[in-house]
Amino acid sequence: MNAARGVAPGRPFESARVHAWLREAILAVDLKPGEAVAESEIAAHFGTSRTPVREALLRLADEGLVEVRPQRGTYVARMSLARIAEALFVREAVECAVLARVAAQPDRRALVRTLAANADAQAAAAAAGNTAAALAADTEFHHALVAASGLPGVWDVVARARDHHHRLRAIAVPELRSAKAAIADHRAIVHALRAGDGAGARVRMTAHLARNLVLAQEIARRYPGYFA
Repeated sequence: MNAARGVAPGRPFESARVHAWLREAILAVDLKPGEAVAESEIAAHFGTSRTPVREALLRLADEGLVEVRPQRGTYVARMSLARIAEALFVREAVECAVLARVAAQPDRRALVRTLAANADAQAAAAAAGNTAAALAADTEFHHALVAASGLPGVWDVVARARDHHHRLRAIAVPELRSAKAAIADHRAIVHALRAGDGAGARVRMTAHLARNLVLAQEIARRYPGYFA
């Protein structure tokens, strides 16, 4: 990988680079839950020392994406149905409040256009079998809603909660064809916001988020080793 323009090489940059690469690989399930992560192999891959790799892994441990076991090694964190349920509870509380706030705004036309475009992009990516692009469009849809609320800092809360079930979507989109229902939910939310129907938008958001727990239960049945 090439250094980012304007960023001098060094340990902080190397640590950030390793963190970004590992985070993406974990969330995409290229690194499987429970899989060992070898510091030496990662250091060799990046042509760096083990120190920035260790720093990146500690940061990922703080994010709940890896487990550092003293004297045993570092492993990709397994998923937890209980933590997924908690994260969905947080998302429902926050995102439904966001929808109420957004629906009360007098002019929602720009937001509605943005959300509709996100839903179309998600549908096109899913139809093309591009899971990464479909998931990115999904994230952009929810981020646009939070940003439109006028409380951009709330996105940190939502994003952290989304991390707990991002891997579910990475599995469910290609294997369970879950994108179709998600896109239908997004379009229903757009329709409700266009009409100023905050209550209807919140009902659809609640149903939309509840699907993730159903998907989690199905994926746990198929891949029990991925779960704690």
